[in-house]
Amino acid sequence: MSLSKLAFAAVAAALFVSPALAQDAPGGAPAHHGMMGGMFSPEERMMLFADTAKATAGMSDDQRHAWRHDQREHFMAMSDADKAKMKADLDARWAALSPAQQADIKAKAEAWRAAHMGGDHGGGQ
Repeated sequence: MSLSKLAFAAVAAALFVSPALAQDAPGGAPAHHGMMGGMFSPEERMMLFADTAKATAGMSDDQRHAWRHDQREHFMAMSDADKAKMKADLDARWAALSPAQQADIKAKAEAWRAAHMGGDHGGGQ
């Protein structure tokens, strides 16, 4: 998969949910991760990253935008029970990956962050 497709996948994953609700990090320092950072664990975010990359591979920019919009609306309409089920599914699928597969996904996400967010993991604004 090309780096540009991975980059878009990471953006789509990051925008999967609205960043309107910022969570505070331990000690009261702002985390700047928005709702996604507070709701999903790093491993769950990695699975979202991988899922987005697969789902949007080969799409035009307009198609990816529409897909991301549909996914965000679908997520926002989910009940708390459905969101919990989604999280459990992400956790189970992450755990089922080999350590090499997990490391590969992490490396791709880190490379995207370093290239597009100054390497600060999305924390700086």
